Amino acid sequence: MDSVGSPIENAKVQIDSDAINVGPFSVKTDNFGHFRFASIPPETYHLEISVPGFKTWRKTEIRLLADQQTSLGEAFLILGEACGEPLVEFTQRSVSADDSGTLRGSVLDSFGSPIVGARVSLKSCSRCITKTNREGQFTFSNLMEKHYTLVISMSGFYREILPNFFITKNMDWTYSPIRLERCPAGVCDRTPRRKVIGLCE
Repeated sequence: MDSVGSPIENAKVQIDSDAINVGPFSVKTDNFGHFRFASIPPETYHLEISVPGFKTWRKTEIRLLADQQTSLGEAFLILGEACGEPLVEFTQRSVSADDSGTLRGSVLDSFGSPIVGARVSLKSCSRCITKTNREGQFTFSNLMEKHYTLVISMSGFYREILPNFFITKNMDWTYSPIRLERCPAGVCDRTPRRKVIGLCE
């Protein structure tokens, strides 16, 4: 689950052992954030839980004996800090009944002020085009479960092309604010932001 106690669905859970020819084994969490490994050999394992936007959760020295059932308790995932990766701010169960998901976010300038009227779209989704509201916020609803690439453009700012926005079914994902860099020339909303050498290598 996330840091506020909401279950995280479809997180990848992998268990492995240093023993020869044992593992790795992997499963996905269910809609309650639960996972289960069945019929794995008795051995000492290490476990990883990973989901885009969160830091990987790890536990080592899990000793499993023959005919034994082991419970690990709750694993709380915190927001990731990978350079250039979108960060999840909040997730909650969606009221949608059609297995779709929702993506929410906001667009700010370098001073933290909301940018109103920025064009926001999702690649590979022809209907997914919107503009930010007075608070700089945007929302995409009824999304299929997959990774999306977000494109943001606004006159006077460099365009942002941001991959790896992950959406799962029946979940409402709110991502951390995205900051646009002002363009010195003033007319560059079709120009991707300049990369800073050495910043994200």
